[in-house]
Amino acid sequence: MNEKLNDKDYVVFSQRMAGFLMLNGCRLLKIKPDKVTPTKFVYFFPNTEYVKDFVAKYQLIRSTQQ
Repeated sequence: MNEKLNDKDYVVFSQRMAGFLMLNGCRLLKIKPDKVTPTKFVYFFPNTEYVKDFVAKYQLIRSTQQ
């Protein structure tokens, strides 16, 4: 069962979304400071369907809360 889509990482700029993904079992690959705003971070996850499914769930939850 190979979920890997390609060699590029899935990049997340939101700390809340990154936290949601990690709480739901998505593996964080690395964190780097944002180039534009060094006080913020960029989060890198594997580019898999599993991660993309939880990103979609997060966006659905956020859209219903607003």
